[in-house]
Amino acid sequence: MRWVLWTAVALAFAGCRPEEPENPYVVDPGPVVGIVDGESPVVEGSFVWLHEQVFQPTCANSGCHDGTFEPNFTTVGAAYNTLVNHPVIANDAAAGFSYRVAPGDPDASWLMQRLTAEVPNTSGMMPLSLEPGSDWPANRPDYLAAITAWIEAGAPDLNGNLPVAANLAPQVSGFGGFPAGSLQDPYYRNPEANYRLEVEAAPIDLWFAVSDDSTALADLEVGLRMAESLADLDDAPALPAVSDFSFTAADFAGGMSTYGHRVTVDLSGAAPGSTHYLRLDISDGVTAIEVPAAGAQPYFFPLYSLYVP
Repeated sequence: MRWVLWTAVALAFAGCRPEEPENPYVVDPGPVVGIVDGESPVVEGSFVWLHEQVFQPTCANSGCHDGTFEPNFTTVGAAYNTLVNHPVIANDAAAGFSYRVAPGDPDASWLMQRLTAEVPNTSGMMPLSLEPGSDWPANRPDYLAAITAWIEAGAPDLNGNLPVAANLAPQVSGFGGFPAGSLQDPYYRNPEANYRLEVEAAPIDLWFAVSDDSTALADLEVGLRMAESLADLDDAPALPAVSDFSFTAADFAGGMSTYGHRVTVDLSGAAPGSTHYLRLDISDGVTAIEVPAAGAQPYFFPLYSLYVP
């Protein structure tokens, strides 16, 4: 199983203000849980592939990078955010490394040093221990080559976006929808159709959990494009997201994230059987990204789609 993709929002608002609507979670709408189709293609050499093949099975075992210390390889998001442009804690005698992964420069990446050399005053060459049946010894040269190629390509994230300097790109950790003006009765993600969101032909509110390493949620610029084909998304107008209140709820990876950006779209005239693809334009003032980007994993595109039965 790849990673848990959705649990319906079922927790209270993170902060209450008098003008906010009544807490809608007094009645639990019930969870909708799904796993990405195990047959969905993962691009070899991408960060998702590296996490599946190397970082999670080889490095996240008990007592190692299992979330007890950084880098944290338990989820693909945690792995990326604790590697790329992340300052080192340990270092070599010359203090020659600044980042665990320096995009575009494998030789300046502490990760590569730890995987290929015995560095004095460290615990030793990684990985220190292996689970029974690990394929690291047999595939080590290929895995090292794939990690090197990923860093040389600029260390793109799971959406195919590149970090800029030491500023990580904003990340989207969750997305769901409700009837407009409500936070009850979340729309259903269909596990038989690659977890597309199935909605009514009516006005709907789409909620997104967007975060950044250095920018406050309310200061992020978020716009939403929608089109009935992926090819038309580039020319679709961007609808600005509203960020007037937030709540905490389950996210794509089974953790908890803050949902604080809302876009209302009117599908009243949508034809039965129609699909509407979504793309987010997000900027933290330094880095601008698209989600899902053109280089995203193929299973992201239906995940960011609306279907009118």
